[in-house]
Amino acid sequence: MTQVNALHQSICILPIHHSHRREQSLYVQAVHNTGKMPLHRTLDAYGIDDNRKVLSQLKQEKYDVLVKKDHLARPDLTPGAYVSIRDEDGYGNFNWLNPKGLMKYQTPEVAVISFTNQDQLTHLSKTYSETPLPDFLIKTLNAEACLDTDLYRQSPCLAHFVSPIDSVQHGYLIGPNTPYCDLKVLDTYINAPETLKDSKHGIILCTYAIHPHIESSFLGGDHQPGIKALKVSQGMPQSNIDRETKIDSLTSILSLKKEHVPQLQKLKNETEEHLRNVYGVNEHDNVKMFFHFPVAEKTATLHLHTWVNKGDHPLNEPRSFDLDTIIAHLQSGKEISDLVLDRNEGAYFLPTSDSIKDIRGIPFKGVRKNFLNLPL
Repeated sequence: MTQVNALHQSICILPIHHSHRREQSLYVQAVHNTGKMPLHRTLDAYGIDDNRKVLSQLKQEKYDVLVKKDHLARPDLTPGAYVSIRDEDGYGNFNWLNPKGLMKYQTPEVAVISFTNQDQLTHLSKTYSETPLPDFLIKTLNAEACLDTDLYRQSPCLAHFVSPIDSVQHGYLIGPNTPYCDLKVLDTYINAPETLKDSKHGIILCTYAIHPHIESSFLGGDHQPGIKALKVSQGMPQSNIDRETKIDSLTSILSLKKEHVPQLQKLKNETEEHLRNVYGVNEHDNVKMFFHFPVAEKTATLHLHTWVNKGDHPLNEPRSFDLDTIIAHLQSGKEISDLVLDRNEGAYFLPTSDSIKDIRGIPFKGVRKNFLNLPL
C-alpha cells in the first residue's frame, strides 16, 4: 500500500480505508500522474509525483517549524527542530531534524555545483573509481574493531546482507548510520530497536553496495561462493578491484544501469522486510529511501539512505534521488546521467563547508544565497 496525502496533479485509484493515525490520509493501490514528466522526484513515501523542474527555491508557506528561541527571539539550533511539510505530512505531524543536520544545512550561503554535459559526469565517475572504499566499511568487511562491528556483535539483527542475485551483481549491507547516532541512541538500536520509529530520533539506516569479488570475514568469508575473492585494504582504489575482476564497482548512482534493476528491486523489498522485522515499521510510518548525488570522495561507494519518521532540511532535497525514481528511470531505458542533468537543470547546492566542491575537476560555480533555508 502507498500512503497519499493531498494530491494536486495526481489521481488516486482504488481507495481502501482511512488512516487512524493521520486522519487526512488515504491508502491507495496505485497513483497515476497527469503531468508531462512523471519521473521528476517521485516521493516513494507518499506516492506523490513532484513535477517541479526547479528545486532551488523554497516554498516557505509549506513548512511549519518548531524551534527553540532565546529571549530576543533568535533561533537556537542546538536542540534541533521539528518540521512539518504541508500536503506531505499529516495534519499536526512533526518530524525531528537533529542538530547535526540542522546546523549543517541552515546556512546563509551555499556552494553551487553545475553539471552541463556528459563529459563532466564521466570525469567525476573516474575520480570516484580511483578512491578506496570508506575506512569504516573496510573495517566492517574485515571484521576489525570499530563502532559498527561492535554494534553488530552486540545485536546481530541490526546488520542485514542483501545477497547478489547472480555472480556479477553487488550485494548490499544494511545497518544503522552510526555517525549520526549518539551513544544513547545506539543503545536503543541494540536493546529496543522497535521503539525508535515512535521516538523523536526515528530510524536512520545506511546501506552500502558490496562488490561481488570482495572477501569478507564479516559476511562469512567469500560471500559469492565459487568466484575469486579479493581482500580489500585501506588505500586500495576501487578501480584496482575493477581491473582485477572485470566487474565495475558501484561508486555512485552514475554507475547504475538497466541490468541493475532486479537487484535494486530486491534491495527495496528486503529493506522493507528488515524494517518490519527489526524495527516494527508498518504502513502508518513515513519511510524514505534515497541516494545522494554528488557525494564526497571519502564516501564514494554507492550507498542508500533509509529514513523512517525523520525530519529533513529542504537543502537536502535537490541532491536526493529516491530509490523508486532510480528504478523507474532505468526501467524506461534511460541513462542515469539524463536524470542528473535534468534535475534542477544540473545545479546542486551544498553547504560551503562540504568537501564535494573541492573534488578535482568538479564544476564548482562559487557561492550564492541559500534560498532553501527553513523559515525559522
